[in-house]
Amino acid sequence: MKTTIRKFAMLALPALVLTLGACDDDTVAPAQPETVVDVAISVNESTGEFSTLIAALVAADLVATLSGPGPFTVFAPTDAAFAELNLNASNIGSLPVETLTAILLYHVAPARRNAANVTAASSITMASGGTTVISVTSAGAFINDAQIVQTDVEAANGIIHVIDAVLMP
Repeated sequence: MKTTIRKFAMLALPALVLTLGACDDDTVAPAQPETVVDVAISVNESTGEFSTLIAALVAADLVATLSGPGPFTVFAPTDAAFAELNLNASNIGSLPVETLTAILLYHVAPARRNAANVTAASSITMASGGTTVISVTSAGAFINDAQIVQTDVEAANGIIHVIDAVLMP
């Protein structure tokens, strides 16, 4: 009987060790795909170019919306674009929420529109219901009067195009 128990223990012990070793509490859950908000935050961490936009999204309570499934195309003004209107991360929240929401939704189009799709269009209807005008000249591509300075920044739920001015509805 002792021999049988000893044989069982000798066979079961390695299996038990392997099983317990596989139950490592330090395992990392797979990373969630980055949304347009996550991408803007990541870019801001490395460049500092979207601090006002991020503060505006927080103040207008649009972070959850733009972190949703989308898809979205976001025309993202830089901090310099907001500065042209004397707005920055510290004072953007002083705008009335309705005004800020209307401005921000005028920067978001439903659907994923890469640069080729944007420049092939003459206009785009935005999430605010307003319509923007797309033009391509020798100086570059424009949405209304804002120049598109960087294109096709991919996100899991959409795409971002960086612009050099704030679009006003």
